[in-house]
Amino acid sequence: MLAQSKKLLSFLVSTLLLTMLMLTAFAPTVRADGVPTITILEVKVDEWVKIKAKNLPKNTEFTARMDKMGNYAIGGTVVGTAKSGADGTFEATFNIPQSLKGLSRIALRIDSASGYYSYNWFDNKTATPTAQPTQSTSGKPYIEIIAVEKDKAVTVQAYRFPANQTFTVRVGPFKTFFKDYVVVDKINSGSGGSFKFTVTLPEKVKGADWITIRLDSPQKQYAYNAFRNVSSGTVVSPTPPPPSGTVCQIISTSPSKTLKPREDFDAIWQVKNTSGKDWEQHSVDYKFVSGTSMHKKSIYDFKATVRNGETVNIIVDMLAPDKAGTYSATWAIVAGNKTLCTLPITITVK
Repeated sequence: MLAQSKKLLSFLVSTLLLTMLMLTAFAPTVRADGVPTITILEVKVDEWVKIKAKNLPKNTEFTARMDKMGNYAIGGTVVGTAKSGADGTFEATFNIPQSLKGLSRIALRIDSASGYYSYNWFDNKTATPTAQPTQSTSGKPYIEIIAVEKDKAVTVQAYRFPANQTFTVRVGPFKTFFKDYVVVDKINSGSGGSFKFTVTLPEKVKGADWITIRLDSPQKQYAYNAFRNVSSGTVVSPTPPPPSGTVCQIISTSPSKTLKPREDFDAIWQVKNTSGKDWEQHSVDYKFVSGTSMHKKSIYDFKATVRNGETVNIIVDMLAPDKAGTYSATWAIVAGNKTLCTLPITITVK
């Protein structure tokens, strides 16, 4: 009788273990849609950083770590935890640890027990949101990675961008970005707010595991993010039309060479009128707006009407400053008091 009871108990335990194993094997896996990303929203120097994480598995707790640049914050100082919501996102603020205060750039990483992770880096300097007047653009501009085609292209979604600024698009290896970046495009933000674009990846980053992309304007607005060089999502054409509301497209800017002190040069912008209207010769001008005064004349008339869809070379006679350094100036195409298009230029004097 005792032997039969032991056999029955053994059978029941085996059945229970088998049932639990089957339930585990067929349990649904919680997955993230797309590549997990971290966007830097705001920073207070040596105190804290505010981030937004997206494309995470739902309802999952992540540990946040910070470290000096160069090792992706693997094994870095734990600065807190945060849990993703039902939409796979979270916003959180983490304090900068004492050991990292004073560094110019800090790496930030989030990882979960289930193996999901993402990382980014931020400039350790105060960057407060800048209010923009229209299209819900309040707050600091930021970008999200929508899709990647390995070694070929990346599609980016831009948010909260100010209107009528020309952004230089730079792409480079994550670890050595500021040393090895390549300028791949220039994009005018048009009416501002949100827009999507695609750029071709340069030879410099092909084969890299992680890549950084940054947009910055002469008005000191910028946004950046990093992504893994692995195909994900669907990349659209690398040459999309200008964002809706754009009134001009800057095709090229010169000079690109280094100038000598007091060297005479012409600043030349090749600009396409994409406004849907003609720039009438007697009502539209281009003039100096801000930055270093290098010009010999501060306002010019167009020599002829620029029809919608036409391209024109805008030329300003300039003189390089007498001291070595990097200098920037912004000109603008204007109709009375209305700015139609901004024309930035940066030169280096040696």
